[in-house]
Amino acid sequence: MKRLRHFRRLLRAGWLPLLLAPADGMAAETLRLVNLSPLDTPNMLAMRRTLDAAFAHAGLAYTIEYQPPERALAAFMAGEFDGDPNRGPQFQQFYPGAIRVEPHLRTSWYYAISASTQVRPKSWADLGHYHIAYMRGLHGIDLMTRHVARRETPYTHDACIRMALLRRVDLCIVSSETAGHWPLQEKYASRVQATAFEHLDIYLWLAPGERAAADKLTRAMQGMAGSGELQRLMGPFRSN
Repeated sequence: MKRLRHFRRLLRAGWLPLLLAPADGMAAETLRLVNLSPLDTPNMLAMRRTLDAAFAHAGLAYTIEYQPPERALAAFMAGEFDGDPNRGPQFQQFYPGAIRVEPHLRTSWYYAISASTQVRPKSWADLGHYHIAYMRGLHGIDLMTRHVARRETPYTHDACIRMALLRRVDLCIVSSETAGHWPLQEKYASRVQATAFEHLDIYLWLAPGERAAADKLTRAMQGMAGSGELQRLMGPFRSN
C-alpha cells in the first residue's frame, strides 16, 4: 500500500515520466540496411562513408549487408531489413509505403549498348522502338522501360552485352556508377557502340514504420548537402 501511495505521489509530481525515460548515453537506434551491390566497390566505399556521416549527424546507427538485387528487395519487403540505400526515385512503386530520404545519395548513369552504330537512343522513351535487354534485378531500369514491348533479363551484364553483340537484341541497357564509363568497357569497347542517354538519382529508402528515423536522416542529409559535405564525400559518384 505504501508503494502504491509513493507511486501516485511521483505521478502527481511529474517525476514518473522522467524516471521511465531512457537515460542519456544509451545506444542509438540501429537500422538494418540491405544493399543490392557488393560493399567493397569504390562507389559503395564512398556511400558508406556518407552513410556514416549522415547517421552520426542524425544520432542513429546502422548495419549494412549485401544481397543480390532480387533477394535484397524480397528481404526488405519482408521486414528483414529497415532500409535500402541504393534504389531509384520511383522505388515506392515496388514497395508501397516505403519512405524516401532526401536528398539523393548518388547518381546512376545509363548506357545503351548496341552492335550497330545507327542505334543511338536519347531518352527512355526512345527505347520503345527497340528490343532491349538488361540485367535481372535492376528495378530502376525495369520501371523506366515498362513501355518497351520486348524486354529480356539475363543474369549478368556480360550476358546482356553479348546479346547485343550477337544481335539477339537491339540494345543492352547497363547502369554505371560514374559518368564516362560503363561496365565491362575495357572488354567490349572496340566491338560495340555505347551511348550515354540518361541518369537517375539514387536514394536511401526506409521501411514504412521508420518515419521518425527518415525525418532525422532527411534533416541530416539536407544539412550535409547545404554545407557541401555530401558532394565532397560522394565525389564523382553523385551529380548535383
